[in-house]
Amino acid sequence: MLKRLTTAVLATGLAATLAPAAAAATAPPDQLDLTLLATTDTHGHIYNWDYFGGAEYEGEDAQGLTRVSSIVGDVREREGEESVVVVDNGDAIQGTPLSYYYGMGPGAADVLDGTVTHPMARAFNTIGYDAQVVGNHEYNYGLDMLATYEEDLDLPLLGANVVDVETGEPYHDPYTLIEREIDGETVTVGVLGLVTPGVRIWDKQHVEGVLEFQDMVTAAEQWVPEVEEQADVVVVLAHTGQGTIEDANYDPARLDEDVAGNIARMVPGIDVLVAGHSHQDLPQTLVENVDGEQVLITQPNYWANSVTETSLTLVPDGEGGFEVDWTDQAPTAVAHYGSEVADDPALVEALATEHETTVEYVNTPVAESVEELAAETSRYEDTAIIDFINHVQQTTVEDALAGTEYADLPVISQASPFSRTAVFPEGEVTIRDIAGLYIYENTLRGVQMTGAEIRDYLEYSARYFTQAEQGAEFDPETGTNAVYDDRPEGVPDYNYDALSGLDYVIDVSRPVGERIARLQHPDGTPVADDDEFVLAVNNYRQSGGGAFPHVAEAPVVYDELLEIRQLLIDWASDRGVIDPAEFFVENWELTTSPLPEEPGEDPTDDPTDEHTDEPTPPAGDETPDDGADGGTGAGGGSGADGGTQEDGTGDKGTQNGADEPISRLPETGAGPALVLTAAAVLLISAGAVTLVTVRRRQAS
Repeated sequence: MLKRLTTAVLATGLAATLAPAAAAATAPPDQLDLTLLATTDTHGHIYNWDYFGGAEYEGEDAQGLTRVSSIVGDVREREGEESVVVVDNGDAIQGTPLSYYYGMGPGAADVLDGTVTHPMARAFNTIGYDAQVVGNHEYNYGLDMLATYEEDLDLPLLGANVVDVETGEPYHDPYTLIEREIDGETVTVGVLGLVTPGVRIWDKQHVEGVLEFQDMVTAAEQWVPEVEEQADVVVVLAHTGQGTIEDANYDPARLDEDVAGNIARMVPGIDVLVAGHSHQDLPQTLVENVDGEQVLITQPNYWANSVTETSLTLVPDGEGGFEVDWTDQAPTAVAHYGSEVADDPALVEALATEHETTVEYVNTPVAESVEELAAETSRYEDTAIIDFINHVQQTTVEDALAGTEYADLPVISQASPFSRTAVFPEGEVTIRDIAGLYIYENTLRGVQMTGAEIRDYLEYSARYFTQAEQGAEFDPETGTNAVYDDRPEGVPDYNYDALSGLDYVIDVSRPVGERIARLQHPDGTPVADDDEFVLAVNNYRQSGGGAFPHVAEAPVVYDELLEIRQLLIDWASDRGVIDPAEFFVENWELTTSPLPEEPGEDPTDDPTDEHTDEPTPPAGDETPDDGADGGTGAGGGSGADGGTQEDGTGDKGTQNGADEPISRLPETGAGPALVLTAAAVLLISAGAVTLVTVRRRQAS
C-alpha cells in the first residue's frame, strides 16, 4: 500500500475528476481527518498530587492522568471519538509512591493475585487508550508484575525489539492495527512499539537470560515494512530520546540509548514517531528520511504534564486505501498542558481508594530527626542526608559480610543526589520524607574493587563538574551537570556519586580524569592501587547504569535483593532517632586550587630501632641545613602521615620531590623547635590555598 502523496498521485487524482459522474459517486472522500493524542513517561502520576510534598502541583507543574483524561475528552468531543487515537509511550508503572505501593510495596501482593487491578492499568483503561509501548521502567518490578499489569490492560502493550530468549520471538506484541470508521471510511492505523535496549543493563537482575533487547533501528527496519503493508498510517512508539548520533556513524552493535531521530531518518515508511525517555518537552520536530520523505517526531512532556495532539489529513492513495497528505496539509503537532484543564471527576473517583491508601502510607511516622537535614547542596558538598544513605548501605553490607572471607575488607559506599528538594525536617520524619530522598526502587549490592579501580570510579564521577579556572570561586549554578558529546543535556545528578569510607578532594580546575587530588583512608594513609575494598552500591550502578568504570565487571560479594529505600525506613524506624552525629563524616570536598605539599618522608625498608647521635647528611651535603625550608625538620615520622603523604597525582609523595629520605635530627631540642616551625609553615601555606567557596542559592 503506498504511503505518500506524490506528484504522480496528484496527476492521477486530477484525471479522476474527468471520470463519469457515476464513478465519482462511489469514490472515497477527498480527505479524512485523524487525530493522534500521545503521552509519555507518566511514571505513576495518576493524580495532580505531590506525595512527597503533601500538596497539589500548581501552575505550570499541574499534571497527572486525571488532567490528561480531561484533555482527551475535550478533543474527542471536538473531533469525534472515531477520529481520535490515544497512545502512551511507556514508563508508566514506576515513579510515585502510589505506583511503588502497588508495584513493589505493601499492595503488590494484591495486584499479583488479582485482588486489585493495577492502578495504572485501570487509569489507562478508564481514559480509553488504544496502545502503549513498554518503557525501561516497566521492568523495574520484575516480569511477574509486568505480566500482571499487561493482563490488566484493555489495550495492547507493545515491544517489537524485546525478544524471548527461549523462543526467539517477540516477548510482547510487536505492533497493533487500530481500525477507525471516519466519515463512513475504514482507516487502519498501524502502531509499532520499541524500547531503549538499556533495559538489559538497568534491570539485568530481572531480564538476564530471559529477554534480549535488539537495536531499535534494526528492529524498525524489520517491522515497519510489515506494518506499512497493512496500515494507512504508520505510528512508531519509541521509548527513546531523540539523540545526537549522526546516521553515518550509527552502529547497531552499540545498542545506543537515545535514537528516535535515527529511527525516523533511517527507516522509510514512518509517518509519526512518538519519542520519550529523555523527559523533554518537544511537541513537534520534522525530519527527512532516507527516501526524502517527511516524518514528524512528537515528544510530550513527562509525568503526564502534557498531551501532544498530532493532526493528520488523509487522502486516497489510489489503491483503495488512504495515506497521509504531506503535500497540501502536512501533519502538525501541538501540546496541551495539565495547567489548562481541571481534573476529570470520573477518574478521580475511580482510583480514590488507591490514592487515599497511598497518602496514609507515606504519612506514616518512622523516626524523629534531631535537626533539619537538606539535600539541596548535596551535589557539590558533603551533606549529612547523603551520608545517611551511605551509612545504612555500608553497615548493612558490613553486617552481612561478617564471618565471611570478605569480613576484613573495608566497606565503602556510594550514593547519588537524586533530589535537590528532599528534606528531613527537625522532628517527625515520615515515609514520605525518606521516599522523597531515595526516589528509586534500587536494591543493594556489594562488589569487590581495588584502590586503582576506586580512583577511576571517582574520576569518572567527577566529570559531573564543569572545569573551573584555578583559584576561582565555585558556582554550583554553572559548575555542575557538565555537557559532553554523550550527554548533550548535561550529566544528570543521578550520575554523580559521593563516596563514604574514604577521604578525597576533587580539584575541579583540573581536566576530566585528573581531578582526584587526594585519596586516603580515614587514618590518612594514601589509598594504594592494590588496596582492596567492598563497595556498597545500588543495582542500577552495579549493572552498568551511568557507564561507571569497573563496577559492572567487579565480583559481586553481596546481593540479598534488599530494597535500599526500605532499608533506610527500617533503620530509622528501629532506632526512632535520626542523629547526624551517628553517621555524618565530612570526607570529601571540592577545590579549585592545588593542595599544599605536606612534609613527610618515605620510610626506609628497615628502620633502625634507635636514633643516631648525629643526623645522616643529605646527598650532596656534608652537614644538615639548620635553615632548611619546607619542613625538612619534620621528618623522622613526626609529620601527620609519617612520610606517606599523597601528592596531587595520587602517588606517595616525597619531600619536595626528592627521592632521598629526610634525616632525623639529634635530640637536642632543635627537633621540637623545627617541628613547631614546620607546623607554622604548614598553617601559613594552607591559608594560601583557596578551597571552594560555595555561593549558596538564597531561598526564593
